[in-house]
This record gives sequence, C-alpha cells and structure tokens, in this order.
Amino acid sequence: MEKEGKSVEFILDGQSVEAAPGETVLHVARRHDIRIPTLCHHESLSPYASCRLCLVEAFWGKRSKVVTSCVYEPWENERIETNNQRVRRARRMVIELLLARCPGAKPIRELASEYGIEAARFPVGHPPGPEDCILCGLCVRVCDDVVGQHAIGYANRGMERFITTPYGDQGRECIGCGACVFVCPTGAIRYEDIDGERVLRGLNIRLEMVKCSVCGKFFETAKQIEEARHRVSLPEELARTCYACRGATFGETLKKVLNGHDLNRGIGKR
Repeated sequence: MEKEGKSVEFILDGQSVEAAPGETVLHVARRHDIRIPTLCHHESLSPYASCRLCLVEAFWGKRSKVVTSCVYEPWENERIETNNQRVRRARRMVIELLLARCPGAKPIRELASEYGIEAARFPVGHPPGPEDCILCGLCVRVCDDVVGQHAIGYANRGMERFITTPYGDQGRECIGCGACVFVCPTGAIRYEDIDGERVLRGLNIRLEMVKCSVCGKFFETAKQIEEARHRVSLPEELARTCYACRGATFGETLKKVLNGHDLNRGIGKR
C-alpha cells in the first residue's frame, strides 16, 4: 500500500486527525498538543529512535503493536493510542533502564517521578564516558549532520558503550562550537570558558579562544573562527570581533568597501 504523496487520516487518542505526506505520529501529536515523552528527538535532526520513550500503540483491527512514534508514519484509518496501559508499561521499563544507567540525570528522575518509579529494578551501572549520558546520539548527529565536523562518536558496545572523541584524543576535528552541548538532553556534555580556553566537560577537549579586537574579551575559539572564515568568506576584522561589537564594525567595514563608489550611478537613467 502506497503512502507517499498524499495525506493520511487516522485516529489519534480518539480524535480524527490528518498526517501530511511523510509526517510521523510524533509530529502530528505535537500539532494537536498531545504530549509524548522523548529525549533523543530534535527538530533539526533526522529521527533516530534511540531513547525508545516515544512508544505508542498502533492498531489494525484486532491486531496491534508498540512502535516508536518519532519514526512511525501512520496508515489510513489506523488507530493510535499514546498513553494506554500497554504503552505506559513499556515506557516504565525504558525509564527504569535509563535510571539504572544514569540515576543522577534530572530529566530521567523527573520521568521516573511522573511514572511512579522510585527506583530501578536493575543494578545501577557506572559506564565509561560522560556522566549522565543516555546514548541518545544527539551530540554525534548534530556534529556530523549539521556542523559537519565528525568530531565525536561511539566507542565500545553494550553496557560499555560511550561517547568520545576518536581514540580518546584531544579531538582535532572539534571547533568548540558547542552544538553538542545545546542539544544534549541531560547536560552530560557542557563547556566552560576558563582563562582563554574552552573546556568541554565530558570530552577530552580544550581549545584556545580568541579575544575580541574591539572590547578585548574572549568570545570564541580560534578553530571556530577559522572554520567560519573558510565557509562564508568572512573578513578577518569581522571574524575577530565579538557578536556584541560586530554590528558597529560591520558598518565601518561596509563603508570601506563602498568608499569611492557612486551609489546613484545609473539610477533613474533610461
């Protein structure tokens, strides 16, 4: 049965809704203010379905199965339930597994409280790598797909799997943009700017920072400035100016570029 190219009508928690071509159950639910928990989903990235929290139950007549709503596209006249007993039982199991891996992570504790879980039935582990990392993969994917640096990835398998730089080195491909920090749902990766260095906690990365040529404050890493200049041909005087000072500097630079040109030349002539 072909689904592509046309909208699909289905039943979501008792109400008739419509999904655009290629739209997932999670997107439709969010449009209708139906909350489905998720930790590995971000609108700027392709769905990955790693955290398994967005489980819902899809029904076809007397048959049904539990699916991940972030990647599942509904079928015509299908019935989807997002918070029934079977779904909540499956989510509880996922939350208990996450709680055993990262008992200190605030988002996990909040979900556990919401689902009435006081403690996981599984032994608490101490996996290598960044503390509170749930292996959602958001940091790896944003670095690969959005930033394009491929600076971090996975190491090992099973309970010993963790996020790191290639071979645990300094992370030569990392430019210190902080995209991995901004998408991390548990705060496992974070950065601090200390004494002219950007330090990425949870990863073996320290990067030299650059002072603003106007105000003299450290504002960005040298690698990120170099990459920005390479990608957008940014003039050096602008690249080495912080965002607060850049507006005025840009105006002065523009004046230099236009200096000596008659802007009215040719205007109004037929």
